[in-house]
Amino acid sequence: MMIWKREIQQASSALLTMQDLSVLVIDQGTIIDRIDYNIQNVATTVEQGLKQLQKAERTQKQGGMVMCASVLVIMCFVMLELLILKEIIF
Repeated sequence: MMIWKREIQQASSALLTMQDLSVLVIDQGTIIDRIDYNIQNVATTVEQGLKQLQKAERTQKQGGMVMCASVLVIMCFVMLELLILKEIIF
């Protein structure tokens, strides 16, 4: 009878250990799912950031060209006025 009680206690202890392991495995699965979700979010965010950087680079280059063209147009008008003034004065 004592042997049976001891075997039942050992089986009960083993069952509790297995239940604890089951809970740990489920918790780890949940954590892994969260990590996977966060990695996917990071990948999406990085892609969006790259697109925004490329757009900003294009905009910046276009802004430089507009500024250069504006300066050239202003310089042409100044030169034209100087030519007109030169003809009027001399």
